[in-house]
Amino acid sequence: MTTLNKLYKLSRQIALSLVKEEDPKELKETDLFEQKYKDYIFENVNSPEKRRQRQLLAQQINKKRAWKNIEKTIGADSKSYLWKYAAAAVIVLGTLFYFTQHDSINKIETSLASDKPAIAPGTDKAILVLGNGKTIVLGNGNSYKGKGVTTNDKSVTYSDNNVAIEFNYLTIPRAGQFSLLLADGTKVRLNSETQLKFPNRFIDGKPRFVELVYGEAYFEVSPSTAHKGAHFNVKTKGQNVEVLGTQFNIKAYKDEENLITTLKEGKVVIDYAAKKEELSPGEQSVLHSATSSLRITPANLDRELSWLNGQFVFDNLTLKDIVKVLSRWYDVEFIIKDETIKNEKFKGQFSKNQNLEVILELIKTTNQIKSYEIKEKTVIFR
Repeated sequence: MTTLNKLYKLSRQIALSLVKEEDPKELKETDLFEQKYKDYIFENVNSPEKRRQRQLLAQQINKKRAWKNIEKTIGADSKSYLWKYAAAAVIVLGTLFYFTQHDSINKIETSLASDKPAIAPGTDKAILVLGNGKTIVLGNGNSYKGKGVTTNDKSVTYSDNNVAIEFNYLTIPRAGQFSLLLADGTKVRLNSETQLKFPNRFIDGKPRFVELVYGEAYFEVSPSTAHKGAHFNVKTKGQNVEVLGTQFNIKAYKDEENLITTLKEGKVVIDYAAKKEELSPGEQSVLHSATSSLRITPANLDRELSWLNGQFVFDNLTLKDIVKVLSRWYDVEFIIKDETIKNEKFKGQFSKNQNLEVILELIKTTNQIKSYEIKEKTVIFR
């Protein structure tokens, strides 16, 4: 049985004990954690705050789907009892996974200590190209100050000082990230391997346009009410997103077939293939580039916006899709020689601030990956 399977089994056992108000003996007997962690886990999952969270989750769980997942797990007739159990399992699993990963990372970092250079995570860096063609390398202590634009190690800031309107480009390379404050007050955070085209200033009362040429960016848009009703628009290949004033994420990478727009707050209208669709908070649109077909689904905001919080959240993501994410942030290439594992799915949450080898070892602990080899900037799965 893999560590992950042991973890799921243990979470179910502890959750059931908590609901029955029994002593979770399985936690005492498990070999997954040291005693000090067992004590802390019990205090954590049984605290007043966690009990409150279980009550809230019990109200939010999709009962029809949850019933199918857990009706065979415990022999109980009371539905409220089952929802209580399901909510407890969610809390316990999250807590146990944190401690399992934390303990695994410590062991992995110790075992990986060697003279071989580690593959470090990305940093704040970007390349800014002004309207006159001037190229400015940002990050690593570089700064720039010009007409209506200033930079520091992490961000570029524009101010509206009546300079002539021209278009600038901000390009984030692999293993990079950066922030941008547009002249209208709109905040943009750009992920690795991303390029944004934007004007150095806007005209109040006229539509505001920027273009996400490729990559991923999160927008906190200055509302139209502050700009004489002027809407904000983000163009990408295949669609235009019209915004009144809101927070949303667009993912439009060149090597992915879907263009995904995720709305956190406010309202946006997706304009594509002579059609328009409106998104509500908590929804995302998925536009298939080859067919121009669009579907709207509920969004997992924690997963879709995890990069903003310095995390990778992989939720049943295939290995071939996971390596796309990792390659952008660590600037490495991946080769999967074993075709049978390309579509293996993985679950996990990892910090973006740790070396790549730690994440690879954690993935390997699932026992679906037999081995891998790192040759300079190439990772080979065998």
